[in-house]
Amino acid sequence: MSYETASDYPEGMPRIPQIKAVGPEMADDPAAALREAPPAGTRSPAGLGRLRPGDLIAGTGSLLVLISLFLPWYSFAASAAHASATATPAQQQLALAICADQPAVCSSAAPPHFSVTALGAGAGGWRLLILVVAITAVLYVPSRALEGVARALRYHWQMLAGLTAFQGLLVLIAFAANPLSLFGSLGSSSPAAGAFLALIAAIAAVVGATLVMQENKKQHAVNPALPDAARS
Repeated sequence: MSYETASDYPEGMPRIPQIKAVGPEMADDPAAALREAPPAGTRSPAGLGRLRPGDLIAGTGSLLVLISLFLPWYSFAASAAHASATATPAQQQLALAICADQPAVCSSAAPPHFSVTALGAGAGGWRLLILVVAITAVLYVPSRALEGVARALRYHWQMLAGLTAFQGLLVLIAFAANPLSLFGSLGSSSPAAGAFLALIAAIAAVVGATLVMQENKKQHAVNPALPDAARS
């Protein structure tokens, strides 16, 4: 037996509130879905979902560039036949800088065989710029997971492409400009493992930024009215 109104209930019987079933029509009601959605202020300010595969590739590549700066970038092996050759003033100055950082190189009577890092003595101070750019890229990519940063920096792919391209250019120049080639008349010099790692990682970072750019342009083609901040 069912009771439709309050007068239908017998006196003294507890009243049970009616429960309405959720029908399929409510699932198609945008207003109902909006009422059920949590307020915007309750959303987490950080979301890893904002990071695309290209972001992760660019960030990882920049991190590897940063690590490579502390690995051997350039190596030199003196030739025994030229060990007694007279060094030029420029060679002497470079040797003094290296020996100050690696005393064992000059304390041995055997022809020296050594390597230097990109940030080591004798490599050239301008390579510190690679360190600055790599740190900036490594910090920038994960900061995109923060909603405030994502809204403030609207032109994400342009920023990422600029950072990774500049980083790649610096790495390429540093790879080609081997400072130990100055000792060419005394032996042979070549890039070391750190330089090869940095070059590969810098190229990967540029590829990651390119993927982000392509995805952004695809989204713009589908919905030109969508703001850059929403697409990023």
